[in-house]
Order: sequence, then structure tokens, then C-alpha cells
Amino acid sequence: MVWCSFFVNAYQIDCPQNIKAKEEVENRPNGWEVSDDINSLTISFSSMIVYHGKPSRKVSLKPAKGWVEGKKHELIWEVDFKADVEPYYVSCSYNGSRIELIKKIDLSMKSCWADYFEDEQGKKGTLTCSTSEAKDLH
Repeated sequence: MVWCSFFVNAYQIDCPQNIKAKEEVENRPNGWEVSDDINSLTISFSSMIVYHGKPSRKVSLKPAKGWVEGKKHELIWEVDFKADVEPYYVSCSYNGSRIELIKKIDLSMKSCWADYFEDEQGKKGTLTCSTSEAKDLH
């Protein structure tokens, strides 16, 4: 009998490239109407931020340059949960909006790095996280 065991040593979080949002007027002044053409709009991805704890606490981490798994990266964050009591989150921001989509980073990860790409549909962002520690950060 052969036993196999698998564990996650790296994974990716892809920010949605475009999202649909709706603007709404909560307190319309008397005598005013809301134009029909602003009900729904598509907003495109802008950037990623890594937070220590829920993003609403506003404790964003500053990225560093360095190496992970033998490759150089320009935007690296250390996310070693064992050294801290709060989980880490990635936040995806969108152009022309205050909307941020957030996702918790797996507690077993020790470092994450961002990669940005551009295609015919716009900008894309991927956060790759690893159980390996970052080296030579500056």
C-alpha cells in the first residue's frame, strides 16, 4: 500500500479584473430626480494591499523587495501568522471607487508577493503566497 500526503506550500489569490457596482442616492433632495444612466457601472481593478487584521482597522503593511523560493520580487509582504495574533488579508482596490474586495490569507503562509499584468481587458493582479520565508528584504 502506498500512502501519499499533500500539503499546500503556495497558492494564488486573483483579484477580480472587473466588477459591477451600483451607485445609489440615499437622501434625494426634494424636487430632484436621479438620472437613469448611473444605476450600474463596471469598475476595473487598480491595486492590491496586504493588511494585518481586518482592513477596516487600516493597518496596511509596507511591501519590500527581496527573494522568495529563489526568485526576486518587487512587492513582498511577510505574513507569518504564528508570530502574530491577527490574520492577514489582501484587499483589491478598484478605479474611481472606494470599493475594496477583501480575502483572508491562509494562516499557514509566511510570505506573499504581488504580480500585475495588463491585457486587452485591463489590469490584473495576483497575490501569490508561500510557506517559504522571504529573504534579503529591503
